[in-house]
Amino acid sequence: MGPSNRCSPRLQLPERASVLIVMGPVAQGGAEWQILELLRRLDRARFRPVLASVEFRSYKELRIGAGDDTIQAQYAALDVPHYRITGHSRYGLANARDLLRVIRREKIDLVHANLFAGETWGRIVAVIARKPIVTHKRGMPFKSRRPQNVVVDWLLNLLSSRIIVVTRAIQRDLQRLQRLPDEKFTVVYPGIEPALWARESELEILRLKRELGLEGVKVVTAVGRIRALKGQRYLIDAVPYVLQSCPDTHFLLVGHGAEEAELRSRVREEGLERHVTFLGGRSDVRSILSLTDVFVLPSLSEASPVALMEAAFIGVPSVATRVGGVPEIVKDGETGLLVAPADANGLASAVVDLLGNPDLRMRMGAAAKEWAHEAFDIERTVRQIETEYARGAGAR
Repeated sequence: MGPSNRCSPRLQLPERASVLIVMGPVAQGGAEWQILELLRRLDRARFRPVLASVEFRSYKELRIGAGDDTIQAQYAALDVPHYRITGHSRYGLANARDLLRVIRREKIDLVHANLFAGETWGRIVAVIARKPIVTHKRGMPFKSRRPQNVVVDWLLNLLSSRIIVVTRAIQRDLQRLQRLPDEKFTVVYPGIEPALWARESELEILRLKRELGLEGVKVVTAVGRIRALKGQRYLIDAVPYVLQSCPDTHFLLVGHGAEEAELRSRVREEGLERHVTFLGGRSDVRSILSLTDVFVLPSLSEASPVALMEAAFIGVPSVATRVGGVPEIVKDGETGLLVAPADANGLASAVVDLLGNPDLRMRMGAAAKEWAHEAFDIERTVRQIETEYARGAGAR
């Protein structure tokens, strides 16, 4: 007599499981780089990864140049089947139809859902196909004006076998909104390849300083897309206050974005061109961080910013805003200093504290590097995700 229809047997992954990793469009961003490293490093003896990227018609407006081209080339070089689900509307059922075809064609055993497009449609088709779901919450819970979006996300979270969050802060906020059980969650910090973020040689640092005209000055660096949520305007507001105490300071902004033209204009209007340089997109961020004295992240909202981890691996102390998961990455008073968001004076004061105290700066930089190796090594991250795949398959 077969098993009762009222009680499902526990699922178990086959010896080599096919995992469908569903994401949004391949574009420059911390989450997209993290998924790339996961695809590179999964244990192929245990898992066969298949990638599906869901790009709504409206996403084509988000492209910002060379950074997107770089990461797309990296994805194209992967030895992984890649299905591009494109041209449909955000809520078009054709997204589900195309993903279901992938699940059937590739004989998928488990779905790993990432980012808005991947979370939404990846989880829906996994439910339809009766596949285990590992949901990866890489950002703070959304505050949607559409009640149906909140309800759908809650239901799909309940139906997920496992929920990975990149910080405890995300778990707290999500549980506050949706009252999900603790046992569904695992915190897995984003990971970095330590060898790729080792400090450059002194010779290379001196060469780059000469190239950028930074000899004999302290360097404060911010890396990230230049947009309102990243808060670079508050760093620009802080510049005159820092220069009052530390006149031999230069500020570097790495990245492009919607607010770049406005901030460039403000720098010109305030006569700060000699002290602020917009570097745009760079492929040598490791070198730039290596010549940096203080790294600044002035964001108004963050989940788990990888840029802070990169600076930590280099051994650079950070000044960052106390938002989202940032306090889990920067240990206030140990590996850097935390300040309130949207507070240019507080930002300036913390930067001056570090610039004016070389011993403190070196001590925090060394502590940041030690903490990064302990908590943010990419191999640790990938092994934890593999464990969640196995746990997800074993859940009801």
